[in-house]
Amino acid sequence: MQKSMKNLLVISIIITQQLVFLANASHSRKKIVPAFYVFGDSTVDAGNNNNLNTLAKANVFPYGIDFNNCSTGRFTNGKTFADIIAIRLGLPLPPLYLDVSESERHHVATGINYASGSCGILNSTRAGECLSLDKQIEYFTSTVANDLPRIIHSKRKLRLYLSKSIYLISIGSNDYMLNYFNPNGTNNNLNPEEYANYLLEQLTLRIKRIYDLGARKFVISRIGQIGCTPISVIRTLFSKNCNEYVNQMVKLYSDKLPGKLQELQTQLSHSLFINVDNCSFSQKIRNSPEQFGFKNIFDPCVQRGKPCVNRNEYYFYDFAHPAEAANKIFANECFSGIQLCFPHNIEKLIHAH
Repeated sequence: MQKSMKNLLVISIIITQQLVFLANASHSRKKIVPAFYVFGDSTVDAGNNNNLNTLAKANVFPYGIDFNNCSTGRFTNGKTFADIIAIRLGLPLPPLYLDVSESERHHVATGINYASGSCGILNSTRAGECLSLDKQIEYFTSTVANDLPRIIHSKRKLRLYLSKSIYLISIGSNDYMLNYFNPNGTNNNLNPEEYANYLLEQLTLRIKRIYDLGARKFVISRIGQIGCTPISVIRTLFSKNCNEYVNQMVKLYSDKLPGKLQELQTQLSHSLFINVDNCSFSQKIRNSPEQFGFKNIFDPCVQRGKPCVNRNEYYFYDFAHPAEAANKIFANECFSGIQLCFPHNIEKLIHAH
């Protein structure tokens, strides 16, 4: 009985995702890349953690209230950054790796979401069970080696498919929040600059593994201003301010990332990288929130388990994650704008050779 109920829930989630895709199909009338593969943490996890032994889950109300009122496991009220990029690419929302049975995985050719909340670049970063970035890449390896060849029979066509697809990696904030800033963290002996360098080295090794499997076009997120999340904000009776100590620590990593990606692009033949400058763009929003439609940039929309009514006016949905309104602004700007993703947007990445 429990198994059949779980199957019904999975089917319901998939149907819901397809309905959302159809409702937003006006963004892009046809598929413009073969596939979209998503790696990362809770910023782009769409429900993989539902299948794991962890408290880091978002499959309960009020999450998903604007996703057909379905709590799929997204850590927001509606769509994530990755969801909106998929729609703009003319693709269905990438199915969750852990939700697709082994016997069905070879039918999926438009991309997969491997992301897992509370995980980080380092295997030691986690809160309970999660799919480490290493584990996500292991699953992608299986996709490339075992599943895709069953639909794409020519090795040449498979190489072309992989080289033209888009690969999003949105990860790193938990390596600070759950690891470096944690008294029980595994690398507290390193100074801030050493830790940033270590994280970048570890990320680089993992990007190379994805590249070696055939990926060529990457979208890599910097770590955002986590000192400005509701859980980190410094509050007094008269003011609310970002925790700049936290922001400056993370900035060391984010400032070095573009240079590291440029090095990789030089080393890895035919690779192309764009970085998502969350820090600078979110600061632009903070400087003029009204211009972006926000009235509250410090507090979570969800208070005492209840969502606010005016969700489009809140930058944050919960204690750490953006509301769909913010995700839409970031995704659309990265896809076709000039202020967030560098050295160019995703639209140009698609057509680059």
